[in-house]
Amino acid sequence: MKMKNLQMLFALVLTSSLLLTGCFIDADDHPFGCWNATGPITTATLAMPAFDGIVLAMNARVEITQGDEQVVVVEGKSDILNELDLDVHNGIWTIRTQDCVRNVDNLTFFITMPEVHSIRISGSGNVVSTNTLGGDREDLELDISGSGELDLALNVDDIDAEISGSGKIFLEGQADRLDLAISGSGDFRGFDLFANTGDIHISGSGNAEVRVADALKIRISGSGDVFYKGTPIFDISISGSGSVIDAN
Repeated sequence: MKMKNLQMLFALVLTSSLLLTGCFIDADDHPFGCWNATGPITTATLAMPAFDGIVLAMNARVEITQGDEQVVVVEGKSDILNELDLDVHNGIWTIRTQDCVRNVDNLTFFITMPEVHSIRISGSGNVVSTNTLGGDREDLELDISGSGELDLALNVDDIDAEISGSGKIFLEGQADRLDLAISGSGDFRGFDLFANTGDIHISGSGNAEVRVADALKIRISGSGDVFYKGTPIFDISISGSGSVIDAN
């Protein structure tokens, strides 16, 4: 009986040790812990279901081109390419790995899309456009909840943009309407985006630069400032410490 109790105690201690240390297992012991990406830089074309939006959820660079056919090419360390999550849900591809991977650098996605309706960054990556997106006057949703950057050329009807992290959005081109909400410390640089109307809400410490022709609604409850160009009709309400500044 004593031997059986000792065996049960040993099994219990061993199981507890594995559970407690599972998150700290060395990277080489994958799949229990993170592992380091290695291997030479390789280029591969990915077979993907159709999508019209992306969520960049890892540290990578994405170059988007609007074209006739969808093409996805990735360049990075060879062993990480097999770990990419290629699932598409409701037309959205979340760019990430299936497992926890460290040392993910020099990873670039070259994406050609017939239509682009949403671009989101939840990490520290960057997304840039290589040509003007939205040639058929589409609507576009933009969102940064991390520290990443968006740098896009646009020709769209409506832009719905939100910054809740420390990231930055740089836009140029044309839009009929710009809706922007900043609840974090990130900045919006849109002097090169010509919009007819704007609706700007700042509840964080980030700043916005906008160019609006006809009507500009501004609500500031945080410490961020709105710099504007153009001569629109204003609707301004400030309950925070931020300011509205003429940059003409």
